[in-house]
Amino acid sequence: MSKVDKRFTILFSDEELMLLKANANLRGMSVGELVRVSVQNEITQKSVADKLRALQNIYNLGKQSSIL
Repeated sequence: MSKVDKRFTILFSDEELMLLKANANLRGMSVGELVRVSVQNEITQKSVADKLRALQNIYNLGKQSSIL
């Protein structure tokens, strides 16, 4: 992960903060790190449709080259 040197303010409800703290504690990380990792995962996450399309493309390539 890149250098963390920028601030951003996010407001959470008591319930949301309680969930964040509990999850961060279970994972052995800070709430800030959990939020950063969660944002990164959400932004870079491929949709199920994208993954299925990629698998179909690989399968089709294999059929064309008689590998599969």
